[in-house]
Amino acid sequence: MENTKRLHGAPVWAALSGASMDSSREFMSSIRTLSAKWLLAIVVIGLALCTQVAQASPSQKPEAVAERAYLYGLQQAIFYGQRWIYTQNDAETNDIYSGLNRFFWVRKQITPDFPVVTPNATTLYGSGFLDLRDGPVVIEVPEITDRYFSVQVMDPYGIFRMIVGSPFNGTKARKYILIPPGFSGEVPTDFPTTDIVQWPSKTAYGVVRMAVMTGAEAEIKKINAYQDQVTMTPLADWLANGHKGVAQADRDIVPGDYVIPAGLPEYAVGQVDKQTAEQYFTLLHIILNDPTMPVLEDSLLEAEMLDQLKSIGIGSGLAFDWSKLKPKKRAALEAGFKAGFESVRTTLKTNLINMNGWGVVRNDGGFETRWMDRAVIADAAWAAPDKNISHGGAFLFTDADGKPLSGANKYTMTFDMNDLPPVTQFWSIPIYDANGYFVANEINRYTVNSFMLAAGDLVVSDGKLVIYIQHEKPSDPDQLKNWLPAPAEGFRFTTRYYGPYAPLTSGTYNMPKVVKV
Repeated sequence: MENTKRLHGAPVWAALSGASMDSSREFMSSIRTLSAKWLLAIVVIGLALCTQVAQASPSQKPEAVAERAYLYGLQQAIFYGQRWIYTQNDAETNDIYSGLNRFFWVRKQITPDFPVVTPNATTLYGSGFLDLRDGPVVIEVPEITDRYFSVQVMDPYGIFRMIVGSPFNGTKARKYILIPPGFSGEVPTDFPTTDIVQWPSKTAYGVVRMAVMTGAEAEIKKINAYQDQVTMTPLADWLANGHKGVAQADRDIVPGDYVIPAGLPEYAVGQVDKQTAEQYFTLLHIILNDPTMPVLEDSLLEAEMLDQLKSIGIGSGLAFDWSKLKPKKRAALEAGFKAGFESVRTTLKTNLINMNGWGVVRNDGGFETRWMDRAVIADAAWAAPDKNISHGGAFLFTDADGKPLSGANKYTMTFDMNDLPPVTQFWSIPIYDANGYFVANEINRYTVNSFMLAAGDLVVSDGKLVIYIQHEKPSDPDQLKNWLPAPAEGFRFTTRYYGPYAPLTSGTYNMPKVVKV
């Protein structure tokens, strides 16, 4: 028992050695001195090993950094390229050039003569870039009670931080003020706090959508009148105009003055498929030095990415020059760029939610950290509506047998009238060629939608709505009414669901397949 008490009451090493207390103190002092030296040595060795591990970490190698940087920056790069097209490319061939703080308006239903990828003919829309370097910008919208409309504004990361309109906050006329970071002036008393938007950057992209129900000339004119009443006005001009928005027709085009990287005019249109590794990384470097496009300062993931980019010479305050890179590093960045491109394209095809054969794009937001999702949306349909607006990402490339869709065949798509796509607003199913463009046809029909069904333009029989999809004009009059003309060769679909219920975003809705006749 005594020995046991001693073992618990004194240092174990002393009890086991049988040493006296004095010698124990001397020994203890020596051990402490040696321990401190050994501890220092161990710490130094450990730090060296950690440094070696960090240097050898695959995520730090130039090729891996480049691949990760592609996912991280693709959305921002396209934002920059689109901003140049809207605000700086004043070429005669550029119809959407509109300058800063102005909308480009689509004033008629989109047809094949308007070469937009995966267009939507069931809305007329306006889009443009806001510039908040000189202070807030005011967006005004008139009262619109007879149709769906929405306004959404996106930051450089693809996050829609403002979403308003008929399904969200009503149909009355409203005005919104976007406040840039660092603004120290007074916000006018005209704005309720619900309509004051604190914006995280000094640049933004806005989109306005208005539903087209019949496409008749009178309806289009009415929508055009609404468009003319939507204004985007810098606060100083708004105040000078008696606290009212200035009509766009009364405002001059103010061009952007952002840095234009070499080659941007040649690759900005069709950017993802055209840009090279040199162009992409040069542009990414310019973006990280653009004061209008700040980074997410409170994101550890972003901070880690920025540190890794600095390892290859890209970042704020650095001087990146592709031509001065050593051949080995240049080859690594090119390999990483290619790997990033391929991973995004592969993910787009393989990571879709299967909705009875239709592929639903995962667009649940979280773009601050979910870079692959952000890159996939940017590649597939840059500035695609937030899921709260429309789940417009259900793709179909094959028939019910898994074979590519072809205009050489005839197909049907059959809806149960008791199980139509569940939406609060409307649905639309446009048809495109294999590259995503409308193709001219003799009846000028490029989509079928719920408005056509409600108006009685489509034939319903025995509780079924059968859409006939083929290149050749049907001879049967009922089939002709329900005919969706197909291109002569390959084609595909990309649906639009405005105000989707959960089954359309989760992929649990039983979307009808396209069946070869």
